Amino acid sequence: MNRRTVLPVLLILLLLVAGCGGEDVRDDSFLPPDAIVVVDGKVLTGSHLEILLPAGEKTPFSASEKAAWVRQWVEVELLYGEAVRRGLNNDPRIRARLDSFEREFLADHLTFIELRERIQVSEEEIGEYFEDHRNQYIYEYRVSHIMVDSYEDAVQVQEILEKKSFTWVANRHSVDPVARRGGDLGYLTKGNMIPAFETVVFDMKPGEVSDIVQSEFGYHIIKLVGMREAQVKVELDDVRERIMNQLVMRRRHAAYRDLIDRLTERAEVEYFDGGYSGDTPPADTVSVEEDADTAAADTTKTEE
Repeated sequence: MNRRTVLPVLLILLLLVAGCGGEDVRDDSFLPPDAIVVVDGKVLTGSHLEILLPAGEKTPFSASEKAAWVRQWVEVELLYGEAVRRGLNNDPRIRARLDSFEREFLADHLTFIELRERIQVSEEEIGEYFEDHRNQYIYEYRVSHIMVDSYEDAVQVQEILEKKSFTWVANRHSVDPVARRGGDLGYLTKGNMIPAFETVVFDMKPGEVSDIVQSEFGYHIIKLVGMREAQVKVELDDVRERIMNQLVMRRRHAAYRDLIDRLTERAEVEYFDGGYSGDTPPADTVSVEEDADTAAADTTKTEE
């Protein structure tokens, strides 16, 4: 979302968590000198508006942009006041959601503070990564796969592959309509295949078939059909940004896990039902960390 766009969700969250988002005033004689607007005794001041505006912007907000935020504040305050008058703030489910919003917002802000200094990547690191993975950039990999919806289906496919060819099984069991022609995905290069494939394919030899690989799309069994030199030569400048994003995401993931581990050691966490302790993939499923090439849009929450 563009930083120039009014963010009603953020405003609503701040207003609900804070209970209002403005200061109480009894009459005009008590108005702060930087008061901007009053709604039913709640005043928005210039200093409070600066707190609501997203921090860290390279250029200051214009007068019209600030005016849009003020109008949004007024609308939310009107709705908030009506919600309170109707007693919606006393609904146990709503109170639980508000508490959850506050906890998640503070948790995200703590994560942002902890990670921002630990995810810097130097030019030297980018160059070293490129040299260490040069072979992945100079070859194209012809890949076939069989995709199914569940781990159990993937196990069944493995059993069928012991008796039938990869092409035969892909044509009859793969749920990927694009890859029905024997599962053939054509020649792929680093950066244009999903991260789960990259992690596995680069360690395979032509003709080799992988174990079960899980991705965001389903469960796969991959076959590396062959390799050839890339038709387009790739230099560091061509992939610098992609490498930087990948290293940043890996460092962010490691720093986040380190933070959680340290907090877990200091806290008392006890599950009374193992089913709630987290999803554990089957032992023989390939586990793959998310790659920055496709995870840069999400991934870990940071502040704007």
